[in-house]
Amino acid sequence: MYLTYISLILLLIILVAVIIQYTISRTYFITERFINDPITISENVLNIDASSGEHIIVDGNNFANIVDAIKKTSKIDKDTLGTGIEDPSVLAVIRSDSNIQLLIDPYINYYILNNTATVGNYKEGVFVCLSFKVLRDKDCIWDLKNKVVAYLFMSDYLFIQALIKGYNLDINDVYIKKVSYTDLKNTEKMFDYLFTYMVLDSEYMNFICNQRYYINGLKDVDINRIKAYYPFVKENYNTVKYYYDKSIESKNKSNESNSLNDIDSLYISTEKSLIPIMSYAIISSVENFITRLEMPGDYLEAGKESYYTSDKKQEGAGGGTGGYYGCYGNGEIKGKFECDSYYNIDGTPKTYYSLWDKRCVADDECPYYKANTKYPNTRGGCIEGGFCEFPVGVKRLGYTKYSDTNLNTPLCYNCDDPEDKGKPDYVFENDFNERVKSKLNTIISLLDYRGL
Repeated sequence: MYLTYISLILLLIILVAVIIQYTISRTYFITERFINDPITISENVLNIDASSGEHIIVDGNNFANIVDAIKKTSKIDKDTLGTGIEDPSVLAVIRSDSNIQLLIDPYINYYILNNTATVGNYKEGVFVCLSFKVLRDKDCIWDLKNKVVAYLFMSDYLFIQALIKGYNLDINDVYIKKVSYTDLKNTEKMFDYLFTYMVLDSEYMNFICNQRYYINGLKDVDINRIKAYYPFVKENYNTVKYYYDKSIESKNKSNESNSLNDIDSLYISTEKSLIPIMSYAIISSVENFITRLEMPGDYLEAGKESYYTSDKKQEGAGGGTGGYYGCYGNGEIKGKFECDSYYNIDGTPKTYYSLWDKRCVADDECPYYKANTKYPNTRGGCIEGGFCEFPVGVKRLGYTKYSDTNLNTPLCYNCDDPEDKGKPDYVFENDFNERVKSKLNTIISLLDYRGL
């Protein structure tokens, strides 16, 4: 009787164990079936968070093949990804029901894929300029004539093209060079400048910092010239050191291993300058819209222009209601003689530009008011502070005075259209939304997304 009782208890324990095991197995199956973590396809392994799921890294040319395949089919699936993923074992990871997403430049998503599907935004990142030597005050980053300009990834290459086109430089005078991670370890000089995009707090920030190149912002560069070709960058002024200090602080708080603590801050710029911000687009589907833009055969060609030694945007006096004269460049000066002089009142040379000029009070005092007749707008008028608004590219000399020849020729969306001469479609700052509403082109011409 006692043994029978023990046997029944043992059978009951076994039965309970079987039920628990069955339940666990069933739960695991359901989890596997319905929770479909995304597989992210991207180009720069160091710019992504490796702990955020599965990732497949594709080099630049193969990534461009994938973009081409998606453009033709409007599908993101195993077939389109197979045009750029050469390793069969990697491609085998992707199933027909896999949740696939691409981490891609927003320019590619909008202008190449013509995608209107809802997209996500990845963490913000910044564009910086690496140089082999310390930049001097007289060094002008946008003047790339006879320079070797390097890049690593697709976004870097797009940014360089926009910079060249935005300043009307001749591509034949600039040697563009693709480099790799290992190339950066070379102690010999390989380039004058390298422009690259790094996601904030990423391992790529660490990597760039440990290569012992000087990391600079883009001093003397006009963001609006770049946005005429590459509009998804945002205007932002800060120091490169600020972002590295923030990254160190963030990693130390989370107790992450951080090689940034050991870097030599000598290599990181402390000068406040333009540091464009951008976020990758996260796309998992494609829906198309029609664009009037076509890739021209000479997409990198540009008119050769003479150079000014500086195109730095000067700060005005600010404030004021207009209609009276003032000293553009130094609001503290109250007289024309002192303002127009090359010397300070104590006889020392001025370190800034200033010009005595009259502020505007009415829109029709400004030469470019309503000069763009391609869509309803009031651009080019008298804006806050008594300044005339000028198209992108025009060099401001005062409140109403300007230079619009040679390098300073105003940028326009139809300048190369022989059938549209005499009706310039001028580029104005932040005109993207206005132009979308009027169904007009929002860039001057397409950039090439295939590396050299």
